[in-house]
Amino acid sequence: MRLQVTLLLVCVFFPKVLTLMCYECISGLSGLCTDTQTYCSSQCASMTTATYVGGVQTGEVNMKGCAAAGQCVSGSLNLGLLKTTINSKCCSTYFCNSYKAPALPKGSPNGRKCYTCADDDCFRTVDCEGDEDQCISGRVSVGGAQMKMKGCASRSYCSADLSRTKAAGISGSLSCCEGNLCNSAEGVKLSLLIMLVPLISSILFI
Repeated sequence: MRLQVTLLLVCVFFPKVLTLMCYECISGLSGLCTDTQTYCSSQCASMTTATYVGGVQTGEVNMKGCAAAGQCVSGSLNLGLLKTTINSKCCSTYFCNSYKAPALPKGSPNGRKCYTCADDDCFRTVDCEGDEDQCISGRVSVGGAQMKMKGCASRSYCSADLSRTKAAGISGSLSCCEGNLCNSAEGVKLSLLIMLVPLISSILFI
């Protein structure tokens, strides 16, 4: 009888042990957000995304919420004219994401080069910066429009879980390679990239 009661209590309370309380917020145009509380099944996360256009920082978004292991990304995606950095800190104790993750520094050239695109010209190259040790090629579909993206990326970008981008209506694939100019040159329009890359970065943790 005692064993049966113990098993019953385990069944009732064990799921609650697996539930984690975390802070949740998404900053608006002001850059500020008010923390609310949410239940997470895996980890809490605090993330800051910074966007650069032409080497000048044009925006910063701070987020807190839930994250799976594959969504804890810290690194950068460099498409030449457009660059996005993500710094996410994940933890697994109650309300452990109370702090704001600092934005990553832009980084200095590290000697690697990858192909990138401007309008239809994809024979241009970009100097990789910081820990960008991969060349990246991607094919993305947004609202029926397909496009390609090329540039430098940190290794963590290449292994990131993009499942949430699919839920937001963005689908596609990314491939990474090591070595200078290993992502072959193909055509792409850059104007859509300027809107798309920060969006992908932001919805990883929504």
